[in-house]
Amino acid sequence: MGRLPFFLLLILLLASACQSDPAPTEEEAAPLPDPAADYQDNPYTWGFADRDGEVVIRNSFDEVRAFSDGLALVRKDGRWHYIDKSGKLAIGKNFRAAWPFADGRARAQSDEGKFGYINPQGEWIIGPDYEELSDFNEERAAFRQGSLYGYLNVEGEVAIPPQFTKAGPFNNGQAVAKKDDKYGIIDQEGKAIIDFQYEQIKPFAEGLARAREEGRYGYLSEKGKWTIPPRFRQASDFNDGLAAVADEERWGLINKKGEWLVTPQHEQLFYAGEGRWVATNANKYQLLDQDGNELLQRSLDEIHPFSQGLAAYRDLELWGYLRPDGSILSSPRYYLAWAFTDGLARIATDRGLSYIDTSGFMLFTPKPYFMEIRDYSEGLAPVQVYE
Repeated sequence: MGRLPFFLLLILLLASACQSDPAPTEEEAAPLPDPAADYQDNPYTWGFADRDGEVVIRNSFDEVRAFSDGLALVRKDGRWHYIDKSGKLAIGKNFRAAWPFADGRARAQSDEGKFGYINPQGEWIIGPDYEELSDFNEERAAFRQGSLYGYLNVEGEVAIPPQFTKAGPFNNGQAVAKKDDKYGIIDQEGKAIIDFQYEQIKPFAEGLARAREEGRYGYLSEKGKWTIPPRFRQASDFNDGLAAVADEERWGLINKKGEWLVTPQHEQLFYAGEGRWVATNANKYQLLDQDGNELLQRSLDEIHPFSQGLAAYRDLELWGYLRPDGSILSSPRYYLAWAFTDGLARIATDRGLSYIDTSGFMLFTPKPYFMEIRDYSEGLAPVQVYE
């Protein structure tokens, strides 16, 4: 296709950064530098584009986050601000670090390096008193004071006193926590559902919790009994009644009785969604059904998990999209391809960056001056512009 344009060379160099859009990182413990020294000015600034690909909030920010609850985080001069969809400041205050709003509250960091929660007026509704503070999940947020973690409720009251050395998010009324150098699972009152006696444990998936004991993985019932004894070198959670596990050096699939449905034969194996698995062997990827049957006529160079019924795949140097039955939505034609979100996926072409819908139609003519784009949220997408 000839020499790649300048914007695309930059995109390829930054591809790993494009694949995920992390939140602003929490700062190290004291001593903290001057807030403005935490970040450097970005020579390629960010703004927001509408669904026609037109920049409707001018690219004048060093960094941005997607809109949530009608507000977006933007960084300028080493400080984080909130703007509305007209691009105007929505909160008079700015912060050393901050996170998107959800349910009328947002996590933020004070200049002293402590964390709390603010309301849409920028007022502290949970004071910045914590050395670490997580997002709320099921009305619980993990906090750290000193070396131990506990949980707050949405009123900012201590729901579970600090007693854990690690504390995970709640899901279905349960959270993984670590105590006395062992992992267990607690309820929303802090009571142990699964005792603290495992080297690792993961949340329940399809009624079974993956746990490690004496260096081997097995699966626990909700009563804390081994349904499948710990005999695997590596293991994944159950999905659609199956789990990928490694017996020494090779991976296969087991059912909930621990029986092999696909014997260990693959170098790697992971669940891809839509009742499909991806196996890798000799740096090649193959799509499998629940019985381990190969669905592609030939292996590919990379396959990503399905999202909204489609999976990005790479064949040689170009990307396209697969359907769950192994048929092709789009042949390999894109320089980069991302997962679908709300019916759209980001793609990089030889003419610039754009989005396609689940039929493969392009949302707007590719923009060669977009150095990076992110997913739409509330009708607007963060875009980095080369000028």
